[in-house]
Amino acid sequence: MRYALRSLLKSPGYTVIALVTLALGIGVNTSMFSLVDALLFRAAPFPQSEELYTLTTTTRQGKNNDFSYLEANEIRSKTTAFSSITTFTRDFSAVAEPGQPAERLNGILASAELFTTFKVQPQLGRAFTAEETVPGRSQVVILAYSFWQQRYGGDPGVLGKVLRIDGETHTIIGVMPASFEYLFLWGNASFWRPLTYTPDQQRIRSYRILQLIGRMQPGRTASQAAAELAPLASVQEKDFPQDYAGLRYRVEALRDALMDDASRKISWMLLSLSGFVLLIACANLANLQLARATLSAREFAIRAALGASRRRLIGQQLTESLLLAVVGGGLGLLLALWVNNLLEANITINGRAGALALPISQGVLAATIFASVLTGILFGLVPAWFASRTDVNSTLKSQSRGSTTGRGHHRMRQFLVVAEVCLALVLLAGAGLMQRGFASMLVKKTGWDTGRILTGVLPMPESRYETPEKRIEFFRRIESRLTALPGVESATLATSLPLWSYGNSRQILSEGQSANANATLPSAFHVMVTPSYFATLGIGLVEGRNFAADVKASDPQQVVINDALAKQFWPGKSAVGQRLGTIQNGQTTWAEVIGVVRSIESAADFGNPRTLFHVYKPAVQEPWSWIRFAVRSANPAVLTDSVKRAVAEVDADLPADEVLTVDQFVTRQQHNLIIVANLLGGFALLGLVLASVGIYGVISNLVAQRTGEFGIRLALGAKPADVLALVLGHGLKLTAIGLALGLAGAYGLGRFLISIMPRVVYMDPLSLAGTTLVLLAVAALACWIPARRATKVDPMEALRAE
Repeated sequence: MRYALRSLLKSPGYTVIALVTLALGIGVNTSMFSLVDALLFRAAPFPQSEELYTLTTTTRQGKNNDFSYLEANEIRSKTTAFSSITTFTRDFSAVAEPGQPAERLNGILASAELFTTFKVQPQLGRAFTAEETVPGRSQVVILAYSFWQQRYGGDPGVLGKVLRIDGETHTIIGVMPASFEYLFLWGNASFWRPLTYTPDQQRIRSYRILQLIGRMQPGRTASQAAAELAPLASVQEKDFPQDYAGLRYRVEALRDALMDDASRKISWMLLSLSGFVLLIACANLANLQLARATLSAREFAIRAALGASRRRLIGQQLTESLLLAVVGGGLGLLLALWVNNLLEANITINGRAGALALPISQGVLAATIFASVLTGILFGLVPAWFASRTDVNSTLKSQSRGSTTGRGHHRMRQFLVVAEVCLALVLLAGAGLMQRGFASMLVKKTGWDTGRILTGVLPMPESRYETPEKRIEFFRRIESRLTALPGVESATLATSLPLWSYGNSRQILSEGQSANANATLPSAFHVMVTPSYFATLGIGLVEGRNFAADVKASDPQQVVINDALAKQFWPGKSAVGQRLGTIQNGQTTWAEVIGVVRSIESAADFGNPRTLFHVYKPAVQEPWSWIRFAVRSANPAVLTDSVKRAVAEVDADLPADEVLTVDQFVTRQQHNLIIVANLLGGFALLGLVLASVGIYGVISNLVAQRTGEFGIRLALGAKPADVLALVLGHGLKLTAIGLALGLAGAYGLGRFLISIMPRVVYMDPLSLAGTTLVLLAVAALACWIPARRATKVDPMEALRAE
């Protein structure tokens, strides 16, 4: 070890380059270890969290995480696998203290089993009871720790104070501990309240807003719990075939269920591509080690002649490599801490920055140590093996720098250069595809006027707007008030806007089809809109007409559909005047098609929609308590404050939430994905630099070894241009092979990214060609510098050295 240390100190240039390369390679990998550990493996912050499981279902229509009141009760009655099951739903409430204006806050409505299921009690005060989940007795609230700190400064005297929530007075009875604020599960919840049910929720089977989490009984498993619910699925499918075709219950560990497939794939992708950086670093260091071994070949020969065994020679080289790797790993750990701090400050969880902690845990530290040792072995073993195979006689006889290495040695160095170029191109191509995809999202053609729209959400408390008549009157007043604002061209209300993914899909059929053929019936997104919807969003009318301005709830059922649905159901003829059936709650409702509009795309969704079909229905004929508004203006961003004031004038206890332009919404939704793209871009830049250094090092060493040959060539009449072409040709040949292999890898990465984000990433030949040319230009420069040096070899000096 002492000899290895002395040897490294005698070569400060090599040592510094090796340590920097290792620190970069190991540092980015350690940081990605931390990120994957936090997103995929870190346990939820609840006692015995491994016992917590979520319940979901799958049907032929897809996966469903939500249940209705009737479904939740049926599940509870049919399973004994859980010691406790909690029912909860997210709530968007208008919250105010007495005498203060209301603000929109997120909360959780939960059953009384919440505290036994999660084995957590309030830090201050008490939990609510089953008796307080009854309407009329549910006006109590338990605060989140952070909300308690921000709003009340951590005052323990907060108990007994009141909050006005959705216009009703609620008494504060407790404060949950800070560890209970699990953003992946609760989002930005500021409080928890008792869950009560409206008459509609108790009556309508398809009113699915509830989530179920249970604590597994000791000795029971998820598969056993799912098997218990299989008979219930069969009964439900038999009784309600339209709603439950192919129904299966799934029981998933809480930690696994909270991470969607796209996020999981992106996390693994980042870790894998950071591994590419480490592989490039290893190839670079192996090349440096091979170069050192070439220069030290005579020393190894002398050692072997004096009795050193091959094992001893390999061991000495590996000791030096491992020493570098351990020190480089320590420096990489410091770099990882810095990168983690950057990620913590920028990654958002449910819109909150700084919510994801990325500490260097014991597991991450162990992974870093393992990576460091493995790296030392990887970049040290091959050079050590070649050094140990030195031919003692020929090496001791030879004085030429060009005759100290064999063909296998050169082939290995060339292989490493090709591998570096290949991996660097994959990284560059992946970063280029993602960056171009995100840029195109902001300017893509969605089919509606995204640049002129200001949006917001108005979830109405059903306790105050309990009848359709009250909701319709509220719609009328809000739309009228927003339309009257200066600078507003038009305003509309709808249950969904094409911002993200629509959430309400129903099976549809045309006349002549049977509702019993539910397995083959398509589904369509159903959107309840006011008549000004299409004009406000700029959605063009293809044929027919829009809803009348004075449409009433009692009018005959009429719908407007998109042209994709019209072409599917009535190809080659007009859809206007046709009848469209919608299946809901096991019943088929028929409506006349009065118009066809252009098909549109969502502005920010990067996944494939469940269906391309859209059905628009007058909001007065199905008034929801969840409504969004859209305001059309030449400069929508300046209307934010005036829109909020206008809504408050209509109902002071119902503040507008998420008031954003479409561009602002898209930017917010893309925030973490842009960070992913920037990380990938950083990996690509790092890979490009390392690959360039590797190419430069190999060609420089080649020039150094063949100095005598170049001198002889020049002495015999070769022109400097001939020597330049010889060296450049060798380097560019290796680069070309690496680029060819890298293009295949880049294509594979592109297909993978498309599978995750099909509406963002697309195979872009221009981007691939651009990254290939960039890497080729950098590689050419890395070859040209030492090649130019070879043309300046003095023949007399070279021959004198020989």
